[in-house]
Amino acid sequence: MKRVLVTEPFHQDGINLLNARGDVTVIQARNAEPGTLAQLMPGIHGIAVRTANMDSDLLGISTELQVVSRHGVGCDNLDVAHLTTRGIPVAIAAGANSTSVAELTFAMILSLTRRLRELSLAVKNNDFNARSTLLALELDGANLLVLGFGRIGQKVAARARAFGMNVTVADIALDHRLAAKMGCKVLPDFREGLSGIDILSVHVPLNETTRNIISKSELAQMKSGAIIINCARGGIVDEAALLGALESGKLTGAGLDVYSIEPPPKEDPVLSRLLSRDDVILSPHSGAASTGAMRAMAMMAAQNILDCFDGKLQVDCIFNHKELEKR
Repeated sequence: MKRVLVTEPFHQDGINLLNARGDVTVIQARNAEPGTLAQLMPGIHGIAVRTANMDSDLLGISTELQVVSRHGVGCDNLDVAHLTTRGIPVAIAAGANSTSVAELTFAMILSLTRRLRELSLAVKNNDFNARSTLLALELDGANLLVLGFGRIGQKVAARARAFGMNVTVADIALDHRLAAKMGCKVLPDFREGLSGIDILSVHVPLNETTRNIISKSELAQMKSGAIIINCARGGIVDEAALLGALESGKLTGAGLDVYSIEPPPKEDPVLSRLLSRDDVILSPHSGAASTGAMRAMAMMAAQNILDCFDGKLQVDCIFNHKELEKR
């Protein structure tokens, strides 16, 4: 009998998929506190995890562990190096939340370019003259740079092209044929395109290569009045540099779904100022918070565990597959 630990609330369809197997027992944690999870870890074969932090001490409790399956795609809450050393695959719900995140990205783009926050406030204050002073940026013909051309970046680019935007894409593992088919310009280095864009949308994973990849130098290269959107991971955009660019007027707005510290502490001198600005649109790391995405991620996270038990986990669903191949 295989024992699967579900660390946090899961869509019931995902739980049902696991329970439908006669050789699987599901253990649902009452909370994701380390002490609670530690008590449940002995004898666990598979873990379905959302945002719970799981370090080597916690993961090492189970000597029978075969797979850790993310309810999502980011793995910065897991000690992937520890799991790789043990030969344990880290499965991801590849593509399950891409539509939801792309839609939030575009909601932020539209909100900032159409100045919806300011216009809404103006109407509430009985100021109809705002329609003559708060002018929008039309997306038709505007220039968008998509940094990261994976599943989410591709869907953002497709939506942008539908709006008539000029789209440039950059990624270390770029599908050039797909980009060309979509009518997107390709850059080997995203920095080459910063000076001519109206909007920068970030869709790369957080790792040591991408940490603070958007910093003071990159923001200085962007044209005045540009907008930046980050629905990827906190830590990719240097928040202190972003605050400086907004305060100086270099940028006219930002949309943030993710932060270097989550939830952002009120006492943080940078985040507190950044989050209080009227030209910043915010959401609480909720890019995947749609009914469709929550079900799809739970189903894929559960299926990945079952596929691993059955020896047929797909390579494109294994976050650390390259590292595992080197062992």
